Amino acid sequence: MRMSKKKVLIISYYFPPLGMGGVQRVSKFVKYLTSFGWEPVVLTVKEIEYFAFDSSLLDEIPDEVKVFRSGSFDPLRLFFILKKIFKLKKTFKKNFYPSESRKLFSSIFFPDSKIGWLPFALAKGFIISKKEKVDLIFSSSPPPTAHLLAYFLKILTGKKWVADFRDMWTGYRLQYLPTVFHRFLKEKIQENIFKKADEIITINEKIAEKIKEKECCVCDIIPSGYDKEDFSFQKDEKKNYFKIVYCGTLSPDADPEPFFLAFSNLIMEEESLRSKIRLVHIGNFFGIDLDELIKKYNLNQFIQRKGYLPHKKALKEMASADLLLLLISEGKDQISTGKIFEYLYAKKPILAVVPPLGATGELIKRFKRGKVISPEDIDEIKEAIKFFFERKEKPNVFDEKDLNLFERKYLTSKLAQIFDSLQINDG
Repeated sequence: MRMSKKKVLIISYYFPPLGMGGVQRVSKFVKYLTSFGWEPVVLTVKEIEYFAFDSSLLDEIPDEVKVFRSGSFDPLRLFFILKKIFKLKKTFKKNFYPSESRKLFSSIFFPDSKIGWLPFALAKGFIISKKEKVDLIFSSSPPPTAHLLAYFLKILTGKKWVADFRDMWTGYRLQYLPTVFHRFLKEKIQENIFKKADEIITINEKIAEKIKEKECCVCDIIPSGYDKEDFSFQKDEKKNYFKIVYCGTLSPDADPEPFFLAFSNLIMEEESLRSKIRLVHIGNFFGIDLDELIKKYNLNQFIQRKGYLPHKKALKEMASADLLLLLISEGKDQISTGKIFEYLYAKKPILAVVPPLGATGELIKRFKRGKVISPEDIDEIKEAIKFFFERKEKPNVFDEKDLNLFERKYLTSKLAQIFDSLQINDG
């Protein structure tokens, strides 16, 4: 350990008390970096109107970590300000930013809807960099604006910069851009960031392969993971039914309809299962009409919707499951949902209705934790549900080889090693 820690400026729009999966990657890095000789200094946005909050995540941030919050003119920040000024009741809904409006938003806000954060955060980030004497810059996207901010701060300060891509800007999200020119410009911006960053990290091999095609800089993989400390709770739930748990957001990228169809078909064919099986959904939904889908497949009495829960409560639900469900839509091969590692650590069988050759499907097969089935194979999904139900009393024996490689503290040590190497090279 060093006698004194070096400082890294962590740039992330999404940070506690905001909730949902994208927040935790950065907050866990912040939690553990101090153990490896680096003192995080966080730059994020001020209060915004958002879909989910989890103040318990703030409790994990070490007391010595300074968190700076800047203003913004992005829609979420403006909505919060207007609501406060006019004393509006809470009207922010899950469909505030539906998929059909994304092209309209993309034509107004470019390269993403958080671009209004850039001027405020840039001014504050420059002051923080000088005052706190930061040694390194780290930014995480989405949103892409976080990398644009780091790009300009690198130019202004001359500090080394590590850019973290939780997904690619381009690729499967290009369909939301309004014109060919927008798509071309967004790709060029991404390429310039690849060239300017001193190192790129990302979450899986699928995205890394796309980045390496650019032949612009070093790219390392640091996946999302699980935190052992999050699983320190009593498993006390008693139930008299087979509990399937889906933990996460339902959306066009995680379309529940193939599973709903298979589930509905099974219940219609096997009347004896109707009182013995339930699906529990923990999380939000965006860009789909979940109520209509549930009604369409007559599943209202078979689905319990618990909404967004604080992280540890969600994990407790996960740990009480008989079967964990993963959903990723066909064609979304690059998506590597962060909860997969918590699913693995929970030691429960997993039904992965995902692209079999995608990043998540390959991970499930690697650890032999369940079945990987294409969203297009409805009959196979139905048979898999039945299979897991019939063997629910049998003990689950799983191969835990290499699972420790996904523990959050270990993953943070890998990030610190990257920081260290850049400092050595800089020296």
